[in-house]
Amino acid sequence: MIRSSAPTRIDLAGGTLDIWPLHLFFGNPPTLNAGINLYATVELTPRSDKRVIIHSKDLNLSADFSSLAAFPENHPLNLILKTVKYYAPKKGMKLTTQCQAPPGSGIGGSSALNIALHGALNAFTSRSAVLGRIRKNKMLEIARNIETQIISVPAGWQDYFPAMYGGLLAVKPGLSGVDFKRISLNLEDLTRRFVLCYTGKPRQSGINNWEVTKKTIDGDKKTIGHLKKIQQVARDMENVLCSQALDKIAPVFFEEWKARKALAPGISTPEMDGLIRSAMQKGALAAKVCGAGGGGCVAFVVKKAGKDRVQEELRKQGGQVLDFRFVQRGLRVEHF
Repeated sequence: MIRSSAPTRIDLAGGTLDIWPLHLFFGNPPTLNAGINLYATVELTPRSDKRVIIHSKDLNLSADFSSLAAFPENHPLNLILKTVKYYAPKKGMKLTTQCQAPPGSGIGGSSALNIALHGALNAFTSRSAVLGRIRKNKMLEIARNIETQIISVPAGWQDYFPAMYGGLLAVKPGLSGVDFKRISLNLEDLTRRFVLCYTGKPRQSGINNWEVTKKTIDGDKKTIGHLKKIQQVARDMENVLCSQALDKIAPVFFEEWKARKALAPGISTPEMDGLIRSAMQKGALAAKVCGAGGGGCVAFVVKKAGKDRVQEELRKQGGQVLDFRFVQRGLRVEHF
């Protein structure tokens, strides 16, 4: 058996601008994020025949196909089917997938599962004996392109990097491709300054990234103004993290949230607004909705000494506080 796992992430700044071609219009700003220990896992058991059996524990869905040729064009598990088809294994398998992140939480669970799936299939088909950096970046590109096929709009880059590499990252798009910089910082200390709360309701994509992209291309001044603010905040966050000035994270985090909410008011639900107000009254320093919002998770920056008080208040208000820590590890593939 092959077991592959990849971390989800908390996005800190610069999201939406990781989508091509938006980053090109704003000077290729970085996107800042960090991997967390809520993992997506894929278990692959080889078969002696050509049968492909897939079970998604999160969706409570199973599918059984006699071979790759029997895959339909459309299916609820289409992302998995298209990825399996790309690797074109000569023998069958049983694939079991699961993610520790709550459904629709906005912390990159689907992208982590995507990377874990590529890790398992890459190992199974032996396309590369050693997962070197070039190979890893190629896997990122393939994963993003397959997801773009599924969702029928351009997919961003940022979620794949923490899943693949882990740690605290500045994802850096450029004219010749997308790279990343690993930021050296005490992740235990960073963990003590963050709280992650799930609202209990899956996100409904409060930001429509395709609408933002179209408005930008059409020259909508309001949208462009909000994105300019987000790109400046992203650069500020990179400077703060690289200088290890953890006490300065909260003000920048707050500015990111203001700019993002101005870009898409629907990113925050009344329930999320209520959680944020209550947490701030109990000493939280800043908050922002994770990912595209409209539900899912809210991340809070807190004082180290005040973390327990904020968590207690969020639970009292009906939030589900997620026990997590930031982690250095990325994709891990094990053979049994």
